[in-house]
This record gives sequence, C-alpha cells and structure tokens, in this order.
Amino acid sequence: MRMARSEGMGWGGWVAIALGALTLIGAAGLAIYGGTVHPKVHEIRQVLSNDRFPT
Repeated sequence: MRMARSEGMGWGGWVAIALGALTLIGAAGLAIYGGTVHPKVHEIRQVLSNDRFPT
C-alpha cells in the first residue's frame, strides 16, 4: 500500500506558490501606484491683524 506520493507537489505546495506569486504581483502594483501618485497641494493663506505691523 502506498501512503504518500513522492512525485511532484501536492495541493499545499501549489497554494503556497500561488499565494507567493499574488503577494509579489500585489507588491509590484503598489510600488508602481505609489510612485505615480502625488499629494494634493493646497494654498494656505494666513491673515495677520493690523496691530502686528508698525505704524
């Protein structure tokens, strides 16, 4: 009676390879997306009262 297959990989190996490939693809996609996105620039105005300027 044969207890275990020694030929090739089982389902666990294929699932591990698939998860590793998806992780690498996701990391590459996030790196590309992160390199192309820039933060929005907002103009900020500060209003100073007249008593701060010498008269």
